[in-house]
Amino acid sequence: MSSIYRKGGASGYYYYQTYIYNPESGKKDKRIFHSLGTRDISEAEAQQAELDIKYDAQDNADQSSSRFTILVQNKRTIALVAGTALLTVLIVNLFQTKPPVPQKKFNKQVEAPAAIAEEVKMPTVAEKTAAEIKQPETKAAAPLVTEAKPEPKIEKPKLTIPMHSVVRVENISDVFEQGKVYVTVNEKASAERLLMLCKSLAGQYTEFSNIVICLYASSDVGTQLAKGIGSNISLKEQNEAWLVLYSYNPVEGEYYDDEPGKYLGS
Repeated sequence: MSSIYRKGGASGYYYYQTYIYNPESGKKDKRIFHSLGTRDISEAEAQQAELDIKYDAQDNADQSSSRFTILVQNKRTIALVAGTALLTVLIVNLFQTKPPVPQKKFNKQVEAPAAIAEEVKMPTVAEKTAAEIKQPETKAAAPLVTEAKPEPKIEKPKLTIPMHSVVRVENISDVFEQGKVYVTVNEKASAERLLMLCKSLAGQYTEFSNIVICLYASSDVGTQLAKGIGSNISLKEQNEAWLVLYSYNPVEGEYYDDEPGKYLGS
């Protein structure tokens, strides 16, 4: 996790520091720090977000390169282990192979059906009379089965992008296609709807492959912060007005923070 701090003295500039992956120790213990060249906390935080994206991408690349180097250095060991495992499987299969079990043959003898003589018995007069008197049995009526009606499905309301206003767009670097978009949100919205707004804005500004989006409340403080003129605003007011910090780049993907003010003044 990176941090920014204001150095005392006449300059009063903000400084940035973070720790990245160290190939020599294999840990994130390599310290990076330098001046941000500004006395404005908002601008310093914006530069912090950009530097986090830069160093995170560099950190992942260094770790991937270190893993590949370790794999190349130990390729003989890996090949030996794989060959031993394959030889073990072949030996086990060889000793577990069983000879085929001979099938038993069964001879079925077909027996001719014996002729069974049937005795023809004529009903007596008493049996005829009993059969005529016997009444047919009445069958009980089957109970009526009422089919249960399925309960109606309750559809959830569809989420919509909250009303907003794009206040400022900055092109930070043409070489790296980096840009920042400052937006005020004109209504109270859930975190899910604010994330939808950030994704929609990232899709609109396709000229930026690395984009940072800051969402502010549509109050006087939020509007000043979006315009970049809120130097005299207290940390508490900035924390209440700054709603979301969102960033996207092809290497790291998405980053969404709906409590960005917690880093103010750290």
